[in-house]
Amino acid sequence: MKSILLIAACIVAMGFAVASCRFAPSPKLGDTVASSVFEPADTGLINKKTRAKVADTTIVADSVGLYYIGSGSTKQFIQLVSYPSRRDTTVYGKTLHIKVKGSAEINNVVRVKYYLLNGKDSLVKEVEQVKFS
Repeated sequence: MKSILLIAACIVAMGFAVASCRFAPSPKLGDTVASSVFEPADTGLINKKTRAKVADTTIVADSVGLYYIGSGSTKQFIQLVSYPSRRDTTVYGKTLHIKVKGSAEINNVVRVKYYLLNGKDSLVKEVEQVKFS
């Protein structure tokens, strides 16, 4: 008799447990998506791989003392772009009178001589066009 009452009590308790879960409030999220479902792609690895590829393919030794004349050159300043990679750009001031040997047009390959001003600053004093034969 005690076992029948115990079994009946267990059945009633299970019924309350199931009913209580069924009547639990559920949040209505609407059109929102959980952040665990929507995560942007990890671009760190992608960028690392592409940088490694670019670094492997673009190892170029620049020639010392040879530059392209950049399009940012003015009457007061000359823009020098590294030859042959065109990766590095420097801007120097010009002296009052610059000696030019050959052509100093934009995109020409030139060799440059500097004038040291105040022991710190450099000015361009001579530009010589380099012709490759």
